[in-house]
Amino acid sequence: MNWYRSQMIRYLSPLKQLVRIGVRNSSNMACERLNESSAKKLLAGADSFLFDCDGVLWDGRGVIPGSLETIKKLKALGKKVFYVTNNSSKTRDGYLQKAKQFGFPATVDEIVCTAYIAALYLKNKQFKGKVFVVGNTAMGQELDAVGIAHTGIGPAPTVGGIPDWVDLKWDSDIKCVLVGFDADISYMKILRAASYLQRPECLFVGTNEDTHLPVNNSATRIPGTGTMVIAVAFPAQRKPVIVGKPEPPMFEELKKLHNLNSDRCVMVGDRLESDIGLAKSCGLKSMLVLSGVTSEAELPKPNPAQATGSDIPVVPDFYTNCLGDLGKFI
Repeated sequence: MNWYRSQMIRYLSPLKQLVRIGVRNSSNMACERLNESSAKKLLAGADSFLFDCDGVLWDGRGVIPGSLETIKKLKALGKKVFYVTNNSSKTRDGYLQKAKQFGFPATVDEIVCTAYIAALYLKNKQFKGKVFVVGNTAMGQELDAVGIAHTGIGPAPTVGGIPDWVDLKWDSDIKCVLVGFDADISYMKILRAASYLQRPECLFVGTNEDTHLPVNNSATRIPGTGTMVIAVAFPAQRKPVIVGKPEPPMFEELKKLHNLNSDRCVMVGDRLESDIGLAKSCGLKSMLVLSGVTSEAELPKPNPAQATGSDIPVVPDFYTNCLGDLGKFI
């Protein structure tokens, strides 16, 4: 099965996604519902807590009850708190303002978002050239902040037909295609991105591969960035470098900036494949909350036959209904 077909299956069945690298405690195939005893043990063994935002702290309707109080209690205990989001639609400063608007105590150094990490990734590679962005203004602002030229942001309506498209003019300075959340994604953007990626030297970077956005108690399914990434990857026949969760770059940046000890960090999220996947790939403890995209019925069941090799499912150490449950035990 080639990568493109496997990705389609992956997006159609996200809960069957597997940990790709660095599985920790792989022999333990069961997760434990959080209770007072396990919460106290978790707190005693952790100095730092990493929180996904959408679906954990807030969702499309506002602050999730109990999350703000829990964050404040953790900080009062002297725990380090970080906001780690795959959302690329805001800069770090934008996310800081959103957190403060909801009342969450935060500083810009405590926030890592994929718009920032993507720009940092290119900066660290000493990237020279221009980026074609299938994305949004926040991604452009983070690229601007590190001095990287870019184009492509904004609406791109379909113009002409195939005879016109085969004669399109191409920017020779484009050396990277960067894909993030893009509410203006269009056929012409996909065509241009996939065409630039026919250049072997052109980098292909995606912010994340989330399937949809968490909106509790709603019949609306809001497509996530994975929709945009696969839309470009499929015609380009290229595999992107993903800088967001579950890949390590986001945690590695925090670890470097704040001298974190992986063994004493807890990742709290609402997605098995990204949040808990990050914990497994980086050797962190993990807690899944059911206030976002994952339900209790979707938790992987113990299966000894899957206890080795690449078939190990993404299993959190603990799970609970919402972050406020942890706060009750503090």
